[in-house]
Amino acid sequence: MEKQSYYLIIILVALVICIGVFLYQFNNEVPTFIIINETEVHENGSFSGMLMDAYSYGVANQTITFHKPGHEMGTLVDVVTDENGEFTIKNAEYIPDAGKDNYYGEFTFAGNGKYQGCRYEGNVTVLQN
Repeated sequence: MEKQSYYLIIILVALVICIGVFLYQFNNEVPTFIIINETEVHENGSFSGMLMDAYSYGVANQTITFHKPGHEMGTLVDVVTDENGEFTIKNAEYIPDAGKDNYYGEFTFAGNGKYQGCRYEGNVTVLQN
């Protein structure tokens, strides 16, 4: 009888440790990444993206910063993810004198206490109609 109780205690302790490790990983500095659905968009068109965590869940109500075509790298604008972690950029701007700088880029999530920040390495080029 006493041997069975000993095994039961060991199993319960292992279970508590496993649950604790899972909850810690799920609630502390979870890695994130940004997905953009297009690499090109026509002038006045729209494109979308998503902020996801390492468990493939969308991260809701978070701010994504980016720069618009022709704007200097220091000029950033924001969009907020919806309840599914998705965001949409509407009415894409094409600036005739921007040349090769006719793209949206520098998509960045700064992170917070629960999620690590991340950056999308690509750009979305705006094509003239």
